[in-house]
Amino acid sequence: MKNESDTMLNIGILCHNHFNFIEKCINSILCQKTSYNYNIIIVDDFSTDGTREILENFFQQNQNKIELILNNDNIGALNSAKILAQNAKAKYVCFLDGDDYWCYENKIQTQIDFLENNPDYAGCFHDAKIEQYNKSNDANYNHRTHINWKTYSQFNRYVEDFMPWDLLVRNIIPTASLIFRNTKVSKFLNNFNASALSLSWALHLEIIKNSKLKYFNEIWSVYNDHPKGASKIHDITVFKRNNVKILENLLKDPEWKFYKYEIYDTICKEYRSMLKSKWELEKSWKEYKKSLNAYKKYIRIANKFDIDQLKNDFNYVRNNGLVE
Repeated sequence: MKNESDTMLNIGILCHNHFNFIEKCINSILCQKTSYNYNIIIVDDFSTDGTREILENFFQQNQNKIELILNNDNIGALNSAKILAQNAKAKYVCFLDGDDYWCYENKIQTQIDFLENNPDYAGCFHDAKIEQYNKSNDANYNHRTHINWKTYSQFNRYVEDFMPWDLLVRNIIPTASLIFRNTKVSKFLNNFNASALSLSWALHLEIIKNSKLKYFNEIWSVYNDHPKGASKIHDITVFKRNNVKILENLLKDPEWKFYKYEIYDTICKEYRSMLKSKWELEKSWKEYKKSLNAYKKYIRIANKFDIDQLKNDFNYVRNNGLVE
């Protein structure tokens, strides 16, 4: 199915072996009550568990709403996301993983109504419920899940006007919650040189720069926490190092030049988290010291930018007559 010129929203779904989840995901979209035209673009990354049969059935029954793209090989989340972005041509865009779903039938209507009336916002998002799909008695597995939390807002700090610095410090936006203005994110994804492990966060940083997001303090989507999620099968230090790479890339972007202290400070926090993890502590002292020295280097840089920023703030306050 081709995108029609009056399509207001493209909903991109990326799935791979989501047999247990994908039906609920798609139905939660099709039951939306909205006056806005939307279509669903699904990229299946060579599922082998029966997901494709479910997708093909949905496509046959909803060809006016669904565009189905079936990868001939498993090309990974980043390359699949590039395909989604290339096909997203509507005014607004949102992405879901195939194991997420929406739980509010007026989600599209409410969020696009807001964006239509508030052009100074790049997008808007909301809280999300966390569902434990497969609980375990394994302590290591449980440590890697959100088992102690029921919603994203319990371990992230959200404010009504969510600014770039709020996202920089790793307040994570639930992927399925965000609807944003289509700013041609294909270029960003094509130039993205980190791994896909923190791709949503990196993409959200691109969307919010030079702008802000609106936060609705409501639970309108659900995140399924399950054993096959990427955060359960990769070493946590791999995530942290990838986050550092994403932050280092921001330092090269002139549009982030006013946030250098926040960037360096977050890099330090990522390194500190790594250094306190069991994965890093089980390494030899020689290997551990490499990470420790990198942390020390970034601590020095962060302190310098912190002092410089405070000096600039002091001069700005005095020179602009802001002292009471």
